Amino acid sequence: MTDFEAGNTLLIQGVEQALGKKVLLSQAMRKALGLWEQLYRNKAPWLTGNVKSLSLAPTIASELACQATLDFQSTVSGSARADLIDKQVYQKTIFDIRRCTEYACACGGLVFKPYLDRNRLAVEYVKADKFFPLATDSRGQVISAVFVEQLKKGNRLYSRLEEHVLEREGVTVRNLAFCGGGFLGLGRPVALSAVEEWAELAEEVTIRGADRPLFSYFKMPLANTVDPDSPLGVSMYSRATELMQEADLQFSRLLWEYEGGTLAIDASVDALLLENGDMKLPSLDKRLFRALDVDMGGGDLYSVFAPTLRDGSYLDGLNELIIRVEDLCGVARGTLSNLNSMARTATELNILRQRSYSTVTDIQKSLQRALRDLVAGFDMMATVFSLTPPGKCELTFEFDDSVVTDRATQFEEMQLLASRGIINDWEFRSWYLGETEEQAKRNLPVPKER
Repeated sequence: MTDFEAGNTLLIQGVEQALGKKVLLSQAMRKALGLWEQLYRNKAPWLTGNVKSLSLAPTIASELACQATLDFQSTVSGSARADLIDKQVYQKTIFDIRRCTEYACACGGLVFKPYLDRNRLAVEYVKADKFFPLATDSRGQVISAVFVEQLKKGNRLYSRLEEHVLEREGVTVRNLAFCGGGFLGLGRPVALSAVEEWAELAEEVTIRGADRPLFSYFKMPLANTVDPDSPLGVSMYSRATELMQEADLQFSRLLWEYEGGTLAIDASVDALLLENGDMKLPSLDKRLFRALDVDMGGGDLYSVFAPTLRDGSYLDGLNELIIRVEDLCGVARGTLSNLNSMARTATELNILRQRSYSTVTDIQKSLQRALRDLVAGFDMMATVFSLTPPGKCELTFEFDDSVVTDRATQFEEMQLLASRGIINDWEFRSWYLGETEEQAKRNLPVPKER
């Protein structure tokens, strides 16, 4: 059992004991979460002094996040409340969205949790190791959960449990604080006022009329093969962990081939000078010379060690492993591997990109759903705390589709369809500017009078 898994298990046991409720996190998921986190931080359990990392996990998470959020723009509009949400907190979230998406890709998901900070809307990004589901609805969506925040004060560790429960009358949020001496478990209950940062938090608040959770869970689109009954998402490289291990081993063999094949000169000790009892190597690169206390058979005093490198075979084997990793992670071949001259034409490149396009599109759909839920949470908080009068909140999303599509070519095709009346002008505007149907119709220019 890894340190992450052991610590996570003790923490969950403390949470369950404190709340009197069961956390929906199986042992298989705890183990998997620990492994995904280790891989992302380049601390895989198989990495030793002789086994080096190719950094495949963080590279894949970063690449998918980059493609999914490249030139991503999103706004909230439609009312004074929408303007407040957009300017006060939403655009800050969009600014951080690539980083959030990368971590979600790595560990299966990320929670956006809105809160009020000095009468201003704010959002917290909660990672997988501090988010524990408690209940789900009929669709398997998390509707109740507990969040864990821990602060170190001197030699004491303070833990806060923030429980969100969706009930008939609304959402109830409860805060509990604990103090312990170590990073595992919770310790004894204490008042929230024991920690300055938590002193102003209410022990319990009910947001009446809420029919959905305040928090928003950004879940990766892959099916959960670790625990099909779990409501949690899985890492985008969850199906390739064994191949990643093989790739790291193959990469290490390649490095050893270069190390073992380093040019060297075996020299008899008779060929080397002694200076004050110590052997003196020639002034050239000292790594070239290896002194041997052997009889050279009456021949030359020097013998060159220059074996033929087998790096070609190792590189081919490594490349095949990386291609298989790409396939299992849903990214196009050639993203990490070397395809040499396999794809040359634009059509061939588009075919290779199709796998990445499908994966990225699914991530973008999940992201849109999560952001809509987040704005709904902001909307509820604005009502509860009377921040602004109620108003419509319309979201727009604009993604860069150049992962697989030639934007200029697609623009010409859409423009031709609009000019021939096959699609409406508002449809063309909605596609190009990322506006909703209502916004596109409203923003169409008024025809000039002749």
